Amino acid sequence: MISLRCLAFLAAGVVGQDCSGQGVTWGPGIGPPPAGCGSGTSGSGATGATCTNPTCSSPPCAAPLLGDVGCTTVSGVETYNHELLSAGQEIASNAHIFGPFEAGFTSQQQNIIENWGCSDASVAYDTEGGTDIGTAESKVSHLCNIELPRIVGNTYYGVVGPCGGHTGDYHFHRSFSCLYSQTGGHSTKVGVIAGHNIYGKWEDYDNQRLPLLDACGAHIGPTPESSTAVYHYHAQDKAPFTVGCHGPSASGGLVSVATCRSLYSDCDNDGGSGTTIQTKTGSISYDRFCPCFDATGSNMGTNIQELPALSSTEIYYTVDSNATTSSTTLLGASIDDASRWGFSALLLTAWTFL
Repeated sequence: MISLRCLAFLAAGVVGQDCSGQGVTWGPGIGPPPAGCGSGTSGSGATGATCTNPTCSSPPCAAPLLGDVGCTTVSGVETYNHELLSAGQEIASNAHIFGPFEAGFTSQQQNIIENWGCSDASVAYDTEGGTDIGTAESKVSHLCNIELPRIVGNTYYGVVGPCGGHTGDYHFHRSFSCLYSQTGGHSTKVGVIAGHNIYGKWEDYDNQRLPLLDACGAHIGPTPESSTAVYHYHAQDKAPFTVGCHGPSASGGLVSVATCRSLYSDCDNDGGSGTTIQTKTGSISYDRFCPCFDATGSNMGTNIQELPALSSTEIYYTVDSNATTSSTTLLGASIDDASRWGFSALLLTAWTFL
């Protein structure tokens, strides 16, 4: 999001512009430069600093809380006007993929917040940051008594645009909706996350099946590129949206919520008290900068409700069904048993082709 760390300037070009903030207030994985300090948005595409894909040589690993967690591999076209992008403008491939968090709101974002429809931008200021895009959007909606996101004519009002990202040095926080078509079976590839592919949100669009994912945002199953079950990520409609961590587990399987939280010093570092955030739908307890969410959508506390993927023998659930239960079980299976998930995925593949 456009924030203290994500965007230093949105001013017009100035002769003798001070460019000393590179790597601090602007640069790769942070945000676009001040005018006169290099490339921002140019031509017909949203471009900027080169995306740098992180590595994870001994998974699981913590993913960057701000900055690149991965890079896109396809381009897309924005469908509405939003911030620096116009409807019909291309979002170039190799765009930054960020995690779920915004980095804070200050007076530097006054014009942006007012453009959302907030009459007093200061009520939305949050210098701490560390709330996911969805929560931040709901919080601003409540504080400013506005609806986010919303569409008016051909303009989209929201912290991020309809495709899931923003700013001249375009970076995604969620969705990737303009990078793949919601048709057919398994969603197509939209990017790479530390060596593993990330796909759109569907396991099987035609049959309305969504993937059951681990705390990192991935599972083990077939993909359009591999009939053999492989560890891969999917976009999600809820936090962490992109990734919570870099998997797989140490044994090659799925990553539990507890394991994910153990990777980050910000998870439960306050003894479980968290922060109370008032949103459009009510107050929630929240752990800032902790990207590991359990089955209830909570990212704090020790009473973890484990994600269904860790106990189910299925790798998907059907929309409108209860994703917290499974009709089948495999006796003696463990959380990190990679062969279990490979076997389940192979059964699914065989069933698909019958």
